[in-house]
Amino acid sequence: MGKNEYSFNMLLNDIQRMPEEAEDGTEVFENTLRDYQSKLIVMQFLLKLANDYDGGVYYDNTKLRNAIKSKVRIDEQLSGFLFFVSQNPQFDYSWNYMRKRLSSYMSYLADAVSFLRNVLADINMLAGKSWMGKDIHVLFNDVVDVALLKEEPYVSTTLRWENFYRMASVKKDYHISILIKDNIVVASNRRDAKDAEKLIDAALEMFKQNQSQRNEKENEVDRKDS
Repeated sequence: MGKNEYSFNMLLNDIQRMPEEAEDGTEVFENTLRDYQSKLIVMQFLLKLANDYDGGVYYDNTKLRNAIKSKVRIDEQLSGFLFFVSQNPQFDYSWNYMRKRLSSYMSYLADAVSFLRNVLADINMLAGKSWMGKDIHVLFNDVVDVALLKEEPYVSTTLRWENFYRMASVKKDYHISILIKDNIVVASNRRDAKDAEKLIDAALEMFKQNQSQRNEKENEVDRKDS
């Protein structure tokens, strides 16, 4: 995409749209709004973190995890919150559980950064292709939903907020599905960029063949009419 490369900021701007199914003034809307805002704050944080650690040195998994550990350990607000929660009698006023979870949290953040960086790379790969047809979109890990457009920026991203829980278990490896409306055309697990490229090429070839078949049928109809 050159200068118009899809960025973390563009992704964040896209996903900030309110869920369309919410109806203003209803209890469902109020609950959706509350949950949406809380989830959005989490996504803002994760996307900012992924953007901060998008440099080449942080593609080394060990360096990424060490950098995130250093960041989390000096986070004053997080430490204050952990102290506050630990004072709940449910935890016997102990920090032990919190310390154990903190270690898992650091690992999770590194995995989330890797996931979002890889998804962004795949989105830019999608945007650089010529897609035929309407209502084509790509689903990453059943949560990040990317619609393919015919004009710049060629992609538009939404989140499937009902599947937001899946963000708690993301890894650098994930599942990709290419769909027309709600029908899966091709799907595969993505371990590296080559897997994503193969899946995209397979989908493009399938769409090309379908278009050729449609053209042949239209030509056949035209010949009969003439």
